[in-house]
Amino acid sequence: MNSYCKNILLTGATGFLGAHLLNELMRKTDATIYCLVRTPQQDSSEDRLMRNLAYLFGEEQTVQWNTKRIIPVLGDVGQDNLGLSVELYNMLSETVDTIFHSAAMMWHFGQLDQFSEVNVKGVRRLLSFAEKGISKRLNHISTLAVSGRRCDNPENLFTENDFHENMECPNAYVQTKYEAERILLPALNQKKGIRIFRPGFIMGDSLTGKFKEHITMDAQYLHLRGHILMETAPPLYDDDFMDITPADYAADAITHIALTPETENSVFHICNPQPILKSEIWECVRNWGYPIRTLPAETYMEEVLTLAESEAFLEGLKDIIVYLSDYEKSPAVFKCSNTLKALEGTEIHCPPPDKELLQKYLAYCVKTNFIPAPSSNTGGERA
Repeated sequence: MNSYCKNILLTGATGFLGAHLLNELMRKTDATIYCLVRTPQQDSSEDRLMRNLAYLFGEEQTVQWNTKRIIPVLGDVGQDNLGLSVELYNMLSETVDTIFHSAAMMWHFGQLDQFSEVNVKGVRRLLSFAEKGISKRLNHISTLAVSGRRCDNPENLFTENDFHENMECPNAYVQTKYEAERILLPALNQKKGIRIFRPGFIMGDSLTGKFKEHITMDAQYLHLRGHILMETAPPLYDDDFMDITPADYAADAITHIALTPETENSVFHICNPQPILKSEIWECVRNWGYPIRTLPAETYMEEVLTLAESEAFLEGLKDIIVYLSDYEKSPAVFKCSNTLKALEGTEIHCPPPDKELLQKYLAYCVKTNFIPAPSSNTGGERA
């Protein structure tokens, strides 16, 4: 067991990637893990946390955990002192040696000030917490979306050493995650024990395809359902790639790196080393039995809005309409050299985004009634 961390503060454990991080921390350490949980008044922080873990990993697995190591703490990064009493805040500041910050507002639309309170000021609050009491390491979960809509090099690459000044942000989520990195980078450069992890598109478990219970809160899965119902692919370009990163790989990679002392004060891209063309994704969807049309990217906006032929089409359009004006070619191909170097000699490898992986995700969506079963498919690829 890794003894680098003895007392951990984890935010976002009631989310998807955060729960996978907790799963890996339970597996790889003997640490006590304080889970900061923001919860509705009628619920308890422990109930909300354990329900999410049981859904994702099954009660059979979670009952085997030493749950005395998991301590739910009612709090909120969107509030002063993390929403904790002065006594509890001071106690944790003298106890916690490592922070994993996975909590965030993740919608791609909404009021900027609400996003800022959690995604930007929340990071400031955690930095203040890290500097109070005993020395702490801060592992921050950012996003590859901070690359924005442009790249500064002719090869259209976004590396772990890149941070674009004056980045063009497509929405409030990206803008506030970008501002959070801007806050953290000086502390990282001053060697204060900071790591920034930039995940790509986090998808379901690579073995089971399982995704978060509230799947309708995820933009990528809404895109999938919307276009399947519309029977129309999004705009496709010849050199337009997409990242597909299974959650289990992401959590495994993040925790391994975060538990390795020599990786402090670095940025890591947690993405699939093998990006996939978006056209290949939709070809797989088509081959699985969904009659997906492809429209010219240059005239997509005009043509798609003339195709409202059925209730299913209109239902799908509702899933994606807020993103219609944001359908542009992907800004970059993401490099993950630091991550691959840190994982050398381990058995941690990202599954390729091949037909087998994509079909697991489709099958899970059908199983949970998130998307209808394809009429020409009974569960496997169409002949």
